[in-house]
Parts: sequence; structure tokens; C-alpha cells
Amino acid sequence: MISEILAAAGAEYAQGRFIRMPEGTHAVYFDDVDAETADPVAIAGMPRVYHHSVTVEVYEPAPDDAIEAAIEAELDARGLSWSKQDRFWLKDLQRYQTVYEFTYTSKSK
Repeated sequence: MISEILAAAGAEYAQGRFIRMPEGTHAVYFDDVDAETADPVAIAGMPRVYHHSVTVEVYEPAPDDAIEAAIEAELDARGLSWSKQDRFWLKDLQRYQTVYEFTYTSKSK
């Protein structure tokens, strides 16, 4: 789901990190997952419920309101509740950073 959101928003993205930082605006995401089953004793083939806690870090060489608006529109289109930290300057990277956090639940079949 995270890849779909960022791709639809038009963001260049990677999970965890980029080996070489792109020159333009880009995003890095982290997906922490907790898994559970209806029965504490997992049975082969039993569906699982996955709770995702997602952090998306958007790095911008200059303030990029358009990409932020696009990401927010994609989150809203999926009915997700999200939080956004205020944009701040990372002196060592010479980039602005805006952080989004949201959660969602998925199920295995």
C-alpha cells in the first residue's frame, strides 16, 4: 500500500534508504508490522491480521508543497488518518524534511 501511495503521488521513494540520495524531492519510508491470529496457536493456513505503523520521510531541496499535497491527497483518498510534522531544515543534508505517520491494517488470505 505504501508504494502505491507514493507512486500515485509522483514521489521518488525507497524503503529504508537510498544508496545515493536523489537530487530532487524524494521519500523514504519505514513499515513496522505487528502480526496476530484469531487463535494464539497459529494453525497452518489460518489468516493473519497485520497492523502497520508507517513513517514516511519526505526530503526536499526546496519547499515542495505540491508533493506534500499529492501525498496527503493519496492518504485521504484511502481513508487513512495521518499526522504530519512541521517541515524543518536538516543542515547536514542541506534538505528540508517533512515526516508523515499513519497506521493501517491488512489481512492475509
